Amino acid sequence: MFQNVFQSSYLIPTVRPEHTVSIGLPGISSIYFQAIHNGFVPNSVVEWVDDTLRLSPGKIPNELNHQNMIFANADIDLFHLRLRIYNWNYWIGVRQRHSLSLFYPRDLFRMAIFGNADMVGETMDLGSFGINANLHREYTFGLSTELNKWAFGGRISLLQGLSCLYLKPQKIQVTIDDDVYDHTFTNDGTLYSAGIPLTSDMMPNGDLFSNTEWLTSYLTRFRNPGASLAFGVSYMFDQRTTFSLSFSDIGFIQWSDSTLNYRIRGESTFEGIDALGGFLTGGDIDIDSTINAFRNNFSDEEFEEAFITWLPPKFYVSANYQLARRTHLGFQLYSIINRKNYPAFSVGISQGIGRAFNIAFTGSFNQRTITNLGLGLMVKPGPLQIFLLADNYYTPLVDPLSFTNLNFRFGINLVFGRVKTPQGLPYR
Repeated sequence: MFQNVFQSSYLIPTVRPEHTVSIGLPGISSIYFQAIHNGFVPNSVVEWVDDTLRLSPGKIPNELNHQNMIFANADIDLFHLRLRIYNWNYWIGVRQRHSLSLFYPRDLFRMAIFGNADMVGETMDLGSFGINANLHREYTFGLSTELNKWAFGGRISLLQGLSCLYLKPQKIQVTIDDDVYDHTFTNDGTLYSAGIPLTSDMMPNGDLFSNTEWLTSYLTRFRNPGASLAFGVSYMFDQRTTFSLSFSDIGFIQWSDSTLNYRIRGESTFEGIDALGGFLTGGDIDIDSTINAFRNNFSDEEFEEAFITWLPPKFYVSANYQLARRTHLGFQLYSIINRKNYPAFSVGISQGIGRAFNIAFTGSFNQRTITNLGLGLMVKPGPLQIFLLADNYYTPLVDPLSFTNLNFRFGINLVFGRVKTPQGLPYR
């Protein structure tokens, strides 16, 4: 909704900026935070009893999907410079990106809440369990131009991988025999890691981050290279209506620095422990031998090997309609693929007031909820362009029990020159 803000170029590469120059400097540029929990809506698994809010664990499995996600993301724009020269917009940007995806299966909660009696004769599929924690920097060159009613834009980015923890099992299953209740475990999975500082006994060493020399080397080395692409196209149907289509984050990182990987695979059956028999005969219950016999059926391997992770690609389809001189109505269909497809739909309206103030209101259907109300403010005192955007602010402030997602962005840009004369609302 704020296409005059440079950071919108990361989403829609064909934006038509209002200013010929935009600069973002370290310390005053944009920060972005996002959190998602889409397993269940909290108010669907709680109930009020005598003015007391109580959790109903038995409702949780029915609310969960086969694969569920907890996601957190934070981006920091370190620098950008955008220039408009004739009919072309050129820009470079640097941002640091942090993300954590935790995937968990419904059957894990079924086992924890109902126990194994509810699953006798079944095979529990836990293969959707996974982790993807990623820290990297992105160095971007982008450009866009206009041709008659069309606009084209794109960017190419060099990625600098810093640290990664990645788990995507091929198979994790537990089968409970319906006769003697044996539990058969089948596992085939690999935990990958790279760029994580370790101690001599191969444990994470967070103390190194307080070492200035090590931290400088960590932030400047390019041992985990990657690349990504983004492209967009817009069509101005008439003087009021514009349609846009774009995609971003089509890319990968190859991790080869300080890799440490652990693979475990195999199949083993746990037949239980004859506690009663040992007690009646006066013998000892050898639990250690039982556990060791179970573990010996799995093969484990620790190895150092480069691996590749892919960025979650994003797709946007949007339409913008100009209701008045500085009043715009926008629609957007958004989709991100993070092991599965997560679509969202938004509608919003923005209003310019005078020459230095813009406000936007949005409503979105996202992550199983429709009460995602958003608010955006943009103020421009002189060369400073200050913006604040929050999506789904209604949830934490008014109804925390409907929380599934939250987005927040704040930033300051320096802008100079004008591509077009601003149209302020008349004061009457």
